[in-house]
Amino acid sequence: MAPRKGLDVANAGLLKRTIDRAAAGGGGASNRALFGLSGRMRFREIPLTQIEPDPDQPRRNAREADIGTLAASVEQKGLLQPINVREIAADRFMIIAGERRFWAFNQLGRDTIPALVLDTDDAQALALIENVQRVDLHAIDVARSLERLVEEKGLTQDQAAVLIGKSQEYVARLLGILRLPADILDDAPQQSHVSVSVLMELSELGDAALQAQLWERAKSGLTVKAVREAKQQRKAASPSLPSPAAHRPALQALHKGVATLRDLSGGGSRLDDGDRKALRDLRAAIDALLGDPI
Repeated sequence: MAPRKGLDVANAGLLKRTIDRAAAGGGGASNRALFGLSGRMRFREIPLTQIEPDPDQPRRNAREADIGTLAASVEQKGLLQPINVREIAADRFMIIAGERRFWAFNQLGRDTIPALVLDTDDAQALALIENVQRVDLHAIDVARSLERLVEEKGLTQDQAAVLIGKSQEYVARLLGILRLPADILDDAPQQSHVSVSVLMELSELGDAALQAQLWERAKSGLTVKAVREAKQQRKAASPSLPSPAAHRPALQALHKGVATLRDLSGGGSRLDDGDRKALRDLRAAIDALLGDPI
C-alpha cells in the first residue's frame, strides 16, 4: 500500500469551524437541528468497510466512471470535499453523495474516508443533497437545488457551503446567478464552456440590457476579466455615488431593526411565513449590494 500523503481533507479545519458555527451559532433551535430536520451533521473519518453505496442510486455508472483520474487527484491534492452518508445501523453507513470519491479511496487502498454524517430520513432533502454534489450538474441546477434546501429545509448558507465544499460567500454568489434574466438561465446549460465565474459576474451587473449583450459575447469566449472591466466602465459612466457617510443612517437603522427582531425572537415571538420571506428577500438584496469579486 502506498504511504498516505498528508491530510486527506485539505479544508478539514474550515469544515469543522463551519459545522460548529452552523450548529451552535445565533440561530437557536433551527440551527441546532440542521436543515430544520430531525438531526445534526457530524464530521468524522469512517472505515470504508462500514460504508455501502445506495442500491437505489440512479447513477448506476458511478463505479465504472473515470475513478482512476479522481483517485490520482485525491492522491496528489487530498480530498477537498467529504462524502455524505447516513447511519443505517450501528457503525453502518449508506452513501448519500460522493460514491465516486468512495470508489477512488477504495482504489487507493485507503482504510478510512472523511464523511459528513447526516441524521435525517427526509427523502427529498437527501435527493437534493445528492444533486448538489453531482459532478455533471450545471451551476444553475446546483444553485436551484441549493435554493430549495435553503428555502424549504431551513438550510443556512454556511451549511450549504459545507455540502459543496465552498465558502459562504461563494454560495451567496452562486444563488445570485438565479437573478439573471430568464432567457440567459434557459440558455446557459447549453453553453457549458461559459464558466460559473462569468455567470456570477453577469448576475451582479444589475442591468438586463448589458447582461444580454455580454452574455452573447460570453458564448464566444468573453473572459471574467472582460466582464469585470465592463462593470467598472458602467460604474464610471454612472452618476457619482453618495459618499460612504451617506449610507450610515440607513445601515444604523438596519442594525437597529435586526437587534429588535433578535430581541423579539429571544422573547418567544416567532416569524410567520410572510415574515420569513421578507427576511429572505432582504438577505438577497444585501447579497447583491455586497457583490464584490471573491
